[in-house]
Amino acid sequence: MKNKLFIYALLLFSAISFDCRQKTDELTDTHNNKRLRDVVVSYMSEPLFRNKDFVQQVTGTEADLKLYDMDEKTLYFSINKKDYDSSTTLNKLTIDRNAVEFGFEQNGDVFLGAYTLKGTGRMLFRFPKNDFKSDSTRSITVKLSNGIEYTQSLNELADFADDVTIYGGKNDPEVKKNKYLANHGAFVSVPGEKSLTRLVKLIVKDGSSKEETAQSLLNFVTSAISFSQKEAYGGYEVLKRPNEVLMTGVSDCSGLTILYASLLEQAGIDYLLVYSPGHISVAVEGKFSNTNGLAITFSGKKYSIAETTINGFMIGNTVLQQKDITNEISFLQRPAKDSKFIDYKSGKEIGN
Repeated sequence: MKNKLFIYALLLFSAISFDCRQKTDELTDTHNNKRLRDVVVSYMSEPLFRNKDFVQQVTGTEADLKLYDMDEKTLYFSINKKDYDSSTTLNKLTIDRNAVEFGFEQNGDVFLGAYTLKGTGRMLFRFPKNDFKSDSTRSITVKLSNGIEYTQSLNELADFADDVTIYGGKNDPEVKKNKYLANHGAFVSVPGEKSLTRLVKLIVKDGSSKEETAQSLLNFVTSAISFSQKEAYGGYEVLKRPNEVLMTGVSDCSGLTILYASLLEQAGIDYLLVYSPGHISVAVEGKFSNTNGLAITFSGKKYSIAETTINGFMIGNTVLQQKDITNEISFLQRPAKDSKFIDYKSGKEIGN
């Protein structure tokens, strides 16, 4: 979280997704699963929010999406010639093989419409977006750096994309003079989200206490997701949904906090989002030690800072270089439907 220009992942991504839907509604929709198709195309079109092999997993082919021409409402794909199977490849991608146009080779490159593909080792073809075949039986699996796999079905992916399984709310609140404050709670997943619930069961050992569970989930987040210098210092704010943080495997304090909070939701552990100038973290309710002096009290409960950007951070024990960061806290928030910000010093709710 930074005092820089905000480009919200939710807004940016939704603009791609919803613009596509508004425009394609004008066409005859020949596919019977429009919702999944639109979501998959949106993710295929925006590599910033999905895993590198996303296209291959959702199509079952080795094809790559090179371009989604929103004016033409057309998808351009390329594939290595050796990976193209004339009997199966197109059947996995489109519902109408007859509508597929192939590029032609000339002077060592491949041309199709206004698009040029360098070299001749790959085939280039296009077809209408409405003909894209989304297979609802497929799922997306991401192998994370710590050996754990995260899997989500296409229906679960669509629920995230349509904000069904995140809290939502106003994304750009202006709280006092903090015009750059972003509502991170709007991106946190609601309890009972199936893909994250399955993930929590993989991470947490049976019989773990609340405190052990919170620590295990923090260990997972800090070890599985790499800190992104580009997102942290790129001049604009990138906010991702928790599944997008997992798919990309990278994020800054914003995405790491959103993911950790979303996992705590599935585990039923109380927490707060802790906003400081240029930074956000999580405070977890529980009986942790306060060796590091990072405990705060809110509504009669003790919460301990869980820093998601430090690999190996031990709640209640790890001492930060800047020891007394509690003096830097500006706002608290407990994500919920249209949740409010709370001024840390006064304890009063502030409209968002």
